[in-house]
Amino acid sequence: MRKHRNRAHRARRSLAFVAVWALRAAAFGLLFLPILLVILLSFSGDAYTTLPPQSYSLRWYANAISRGEFVESFMTSVQVAALATPLSVMIGTLAAYGLWKYPRPGARALESLLMAPILLPLVVTGLALLVFFNRGYLYTGLWSIVLAHVIVTFPYSFRSVLAVLARYDRQLDEAAASLRVHPATAFWHVTLPMIRPGLFAGALFAFVMSFDDFATTIFLITPGTKTLPIAIYQYMEFNLDPTVSAVSAMLVLLSVVGVLVIDKVLGMDRFVGLRA
Repeated sequence: MRKHRNRAHRARRSLAFVAVWALRAAAFGLLFLPILLVILLSFSGDAYTTLPPQSYSLRWYANAISRGEFVESFMTSVQVAALATPLSVMIGTLAAYGLWKYPRPGARALESLLMAPILLPLVVTGLALLVFFNRGYLYTGLWSIVLAHVIVTFPYSFRSVLAVLARYDRQLDEAAASLRVHPATAFWHVTLPMIRPGLFAGALFAFVMSFDDFATTIFLITPGTKTLPIAIYQYMEFNLDPTVSAVSAMLVLLSVVGVLVIDKVLGMDRFVGLRA
């Protein structure tokens, strides 16, 4: 009887082990198979996107690089993200620190209010900003897109920093105060290094969300200001070739190279603040 029970227990453990690994494999497949598929299609030599490709070529990479709208829109996306990210991190960090340092009645409601931009549909946010800029006779273009991206990305920095501060030891601030250290100096030399992982996470979210944003940006572009997602969308309206796959593959390559360079030069743990 006991042997039969042990065999049944081992069978259940084996089945659970297989199920867990199957779920892991499915999750990895869901994440990486679309990327691998896009990379495969980028090497197609066919005039239209076909799966599997009938021939292979680098012609679509050459086409993507030779088309000025992709290069210009890529630089615009980088510029917008580079301007919006530090502003998002600064606003999100100060808001999180103020809410954590000086708790007041209604703090939960204020936290929900600060998270509102990511709870609203981005189309609604973009349309509201378009109406606001038009009614205020304000210029729509690069800086209006930057402002819109700050609004929709700073909640990510706010939430990331707030999560790190929840584990922060307040006795460190009390020790600094007992040594008569100015609060601003204590924040710069004590608090800021401790919350650096949250700053990095918020900056990463803000940069990626800004670079990839389409729904908000589409309302604010001008003929001379166009980000890469908008350029891809406009190209796909009239073209069905794998050029967009080549652009996407180059973005994936750029991301991988960037991570490898950071890990080689600084070390990823040190870069995100997990190791001094």
